This record gives sequence, structure tokens and C-alpha cells, in this order.
Amino acid sequence: MSYSAAFSQAVEIVLYLSIKQKEDKLKYLSIQVISEKLEIPIPSVKRLVSLLKKEGIISSKTGIAGGLSIQKDVETITLFDIFQSIEGSKKPLFNFYDSFDLSQFENSSDVELYLNNFQEILANAESAMVKELKSCTISDLLYKA
Repeated sequence: MSYSAAFSQAVEIVLYLSIKQKEDKLKYLSIQVISEKLEIPIPSVKRLVSLLKKEGIISSKTGIAGGLSIQKDVETITLFDIFQSIEGSKKPLFNFYDSFDLSQFENSSDVELYLNNFQEILANAESAMVKELKSCTISDLLYKA
């Protein structure tokens, strides 16, 4: 039921770009350097970068002085922005099995209530996760003491 490591890798890429651009005053970093330093295979970096570019989180420039750069202010990029870029909004965190045969129980209405309660708890858990991801920016991660 877990998501892939791609989300955490994408956060690492954004953090690395942010740190290196600030520390080294570099505008662009190559995919090759990012791959080597973060130990993420180049094809994975390319795929993640493509998804982050679609959402306007990072940009790229071709040529000898080109590479990848943070496009948005780190104070406005939330973990949810990155999560949604990588995982999309197409799937819920919890998939609920809804083909349960209630006819197997004497008190099927009670069982249905129990299942509805369970489904509500899962929906609340997902809402809490989304709220937490929306409340944390890249800046928060960079400057949290």
C-alpha cells in the first residue's frame, strides 16, 4: 500500500538544488551531478525532473552552462506540491474494498455501519496527511533548526 521512493527522491532533488544554488551561487546543476551526489540513477532523475518541470517547480536550460534550477521560491513549494507532481491526484492513499458480502451476517446493517466507520477513519487519515504535506514548505525543511 505504500507509495514509491520517487516522492522522497524528488524532495531530495529539490532540496539539493536549493542548497547548492544558495551555497555555491550556481544557477544550474546538471542531471549527471545530481545523480552522482544523490546516488539516484540518471533515468530516475530524468523522469522525476520531467514531472517536477510540468508543475513548474524546477526548470531546465540546455547548453554548456545549462542544467536544472529551482523555478519557484522555496517558501512557496510545499511537500504536497512535490507529492502531487510525482504521485498525481489520481489515486487515494487507501483503497477500500467495497465488495464485502453483507448478506453473510445476521445484523448486516451493523456490519455496514462498522465498515462505514472504518472508511471514514481512512478518509480522515488521508486528509491529515494532505494537510501536513501542505503545511510544510521546502524552506521549512532547509531552515528548521
